[in-house]
Amino acid sequence: MNWREELFLKEKERFDKEKESGKHTIYHIMANIKDPALIEIDNMYVAADNLSIQNAKLHNRILLILPITAILISIFFFVYFELEIHSMIAICVIFLFALLIIEREANKLGCHRKYLEYRVLAETLRVQFFLSLSGTKADVLELLPWFTKQGIPWIGNIVKSLPLDDVKERKPITYYWIFDQKAYHEGALLKAEQSYKLQAIIKKGAVTITVIAFLLGLIFEIFMYFYSPNIDAHHIRLVLKATIGIASLSTLFIEGYFGKMSLYEKINEHKRMISLYSKIEREIAKKGETPEIIIELAREFLIENSAWYAYQSKNKPELVL
Repeated sequence: MNWREELFLKEKERFDKEKESGKHTIYHIMANIKDPALIEIDNMYVAADNLSIQNAKLHNRILLILPITAILISIFFFVYFELEIHSMIAICVIFLFALLIIEREANKLGCHRKYLEYRVLAETLRVQFFLSLSGTKADVLELLPWFTKQGIPWIGNIVKSLPLDDVKERKPITYYWIFDQKAYHEGALLKAEQSYKLQAIIKKGAVTITVIAFLLGLIFEIFMYFYSPNIDAHHIRLVLKATIGIASLSTLFIEGYFGKMSLYEKINEHKRMISLYSKIEREIAKKGETPEIIIELAREFLIENSAWYAYQSKNKPELVL
């Protein structure tokens, strides 16, 4: 047995074990399926889809917890250092170890990797489902990008285990694949753009506050130098330090959370997919659901899915300090 076969058996065993655990929301590729072979493909899709969603939620929670914990450590240390509340250093140490444990457990759970790999599996199964339902004589494994074949080789073996040659049911797929997925990307695009705008607002606000705080600090120090008024300068400087610190912490949150969401790449991906579905929709309106058009859609879909996997792979949870 070579390393690829060992990897497949290991991943297949993990997949079979995880798909049986817990109750999840079921999203079918298509309702009212009668063909047993298509039902089997759909059941595999449902399992992969649920596991991807489950791990994505856990991954996003970890992405949120890591920068928030790092921000709390910075705040407690500021209180310890500036206000000389010495007990705060103990809280800093506790939160620091909590941060290390969270990162270690996140890597051990592998939720980020599972989220991505199960999503690629689910989308590969979606493509195979529609290729089979349309009667197109094409195997999704022949259309998979080399990046996916090499990066996640066990997915191909999962697809090979399905009864693809036994599919007898035939239906038009324009509504169930093109219209449905185009609507999904249009909705997802709006959400990604809203998050991107929020990120931009927070970033712009942080920069503006920082610049204003530094200018006020400069004006204050010039005033103190020339006039030496009898005022409590320590508290004024403390407020300025806290203001600049809060602004800096907000940028830490942006990089630690929003930065890991790859919003700019997501927006471009959704726009490309909407454009792709619109193009295929126009071609089908002219020529019908020809095998050439269906294969073109399948190939481009899988390429986009591979690109999604590539840029999302950079967003592994990391220690933020």
